[in-house]
Amino acid sequence: MFMNIFVTNKRSLVELKPRLYNHFLIQVCGPTLYDGLHLGHVRTFIFFDVLARFLKYSGYKVSFSMNFTDVDEEVFNKARKEGVSFEAVSNKFCALTLNTLNDLNIKTPTNYPRASENIERCIKIIRSLISKNLAYEFNGNVFIEFDKLSDQGPVSGLSREVLLDLRLDSYKGKRGPLDFLLWYKSDRSPNWPSPWSFGRPGWHLQDVVIANTAFNGPHDLHGGAVELVYPHHDFIECLGRAVEEVNPYVPYWVHTCILLIEGKKMSKSEGNVIYVDDLLKRFNPPSIRAYFLSTNREVAVNFKEDDLIKYDNMIKALKLELDKCKGSYLPPSEDVSILKKMLIKSLSKNMDTNKALELCVQMVHLVRERGINIEVVREPLQILGLDTPPLSSKSSG
Repeated sequence: MFMNIFVTNKRSLVELKPRLYNHFLIQVCGPTLYDGLHLGHVRTFIFFDVLARFLKYSGYKVSFSMNFTDVDEEVFNKARKEGVSFEAVSNKFCALTLNTLNDLNIKTPTNYPRASENIERCIKIIRSLISKNLAYEFNGNVFIEFDKLSDQGPVSGLSREVLLDLRLDSYKGKRGPLDFLLWYKSDRSPNWPSPWSFGRPGWHLQDVVIANTAFNGPHDLHGGAVELVYPHHDFIECLGRAVEEVNPYVPYWVHTCILLIEGKKMSKSEGNVIYVDDLLKRFNPPSIRAYFLSTNREVAVNFKEDDLIKYDNMIKALKLELDKCKGSYLPPSEDVSILKKMLIKSLSKNMDTNKALELCVQMVHLVRERGINIEVVREPLQILGLDTPPLSSKSSG
């Protein structure tokens, strides 16, 4: 099935085509394992879950890797504060994250690799990059030479002049201002031995190595929140080109837009972080999914609980209609079939989840009114991930 989508690196709509016949390889930047999932995480993960569901519906095989970051200062600081190992912290939040994803019916990822599982592979790849004269060591740190890989931000499209204004780190021994760390020397535990020093692999390298392990080569589509475009995704694309010896490394970079809380960026300093597990105590998972699907991923979401309540009520009304369809046996009428075709078309044209949600609701209304067999709405509900068990009696607000 023909499908196009807006990709960040092309800044235009393009038709998605996998490198391998009929098999999409997708990686999405997952959470750092030191805290629970917040609304920003969930908006991104719901979108890519629906994208993967739709690709499967369209006849493709999908391998979907969502990497979990556990080699990170946030994880280490939390472990020190609690007097436990970093593994204890990351294992705890890995389990909590998987439970939350399951609760939200985000089930398309096929694996959840972690950086700490790939330290030796990181070292091996750094050795290879040094041998290719693309990376160099200075005083225990290892850097990659950005200028040998790109003359601009390959995902962001930012010019070299803009990149130079943005790069503020001043590690000693860097040959170029845009060079970035592959290996960070650190005498503080946790650290790992390497030919250059005790230390840790850099953040950007971790994702490339994880993808290399998951897919045994480059992948087709990489996703995440728009905040990651620079520097993280620019640097991953540069590094991936060097590691895999292919250009582009990822043909399709796809991002979700920012999420605001009552008009402000969500952050701990603002004190306005909303954790999904707190919302799940009061709202059913399909309500949260429907809320985020109602705004297309290229548009900023200004979260207000009153808006979520509206979708909670909508989902409950939809459930009542579905209950009334039980036992119906008539085949789908032409107008119901047309609505389904329109729904599929709306997703094939830049993943218009808002339109797809509206059409799905219309289908349920017609099916109930006409006494049509409920099976006709199974696939649309499954594609949108609204195919969860009947809603409970949880209250809203």
